[in-house]
Amino acid sequence: MPAFPTHVRDQRTSASTLSELLGEIKNGFVVDAPVFIQVEQGAYERNEVTIERTMTVDAPLDWAGKYTRDYGHEPYTFVGPNSRTSSQPVTIGRSRSCDVCIDSESVSKLHAQVICDRLGGHYYLVDESSRNGTCINGQPLTAGVRMTIWSGAYVSFGDAIFVFIDPAMLRKLSKLAG
Repeated sequence: MPAFPTHVRDQRTSASTLSELLGEIKNGFVVDAPVFIQVEQGAYERNEVTIERTMTVDAPLDWAGKYTRDYGHEPYTFVGPNSRTSSQPVTIGRSRSCDVCIDSESVSKLHAQVICDRLGGHYYLVDESSRNGTCINGQPLTAGVRMTIWSGAYVSFGDAIFVFIDPAMLRKLSKLAG
């Protein structure tokens, strides 16, 4: 399994797992950046059929409770600075100069970017002509083309697989967390 990101700028919480982060949000920690939660290949394959049939950008799967149970004890990483004012694209890749660094040989030095439309509240993923490709829910992205990404989507950079969760959904999940 690829190693989890080892370098992220501007992480300002002591939480190391999704459950801990949700607890901190419930206790007042302000989250303005989306997160990636690392997923093991087997967990993704178990959920792949359900995702293909039910999850789209327009009608996401009611996954909140299930994902919180399945991935609550998994590590997460902020996708860029935890700041409402940051509007720069977030770079993802193997290089230490990327905003999110993923230590995996299947990940290109500069693999992809996440772009945030702060006014519309939408997020986009762009593959940067990576060697092993970028996928959303198993669907390959065309290099250089912005694709909408939504909470609960599985995102893969080469062999590294993550679940993407935006700040609004993190706040909702924190209210559901026990």
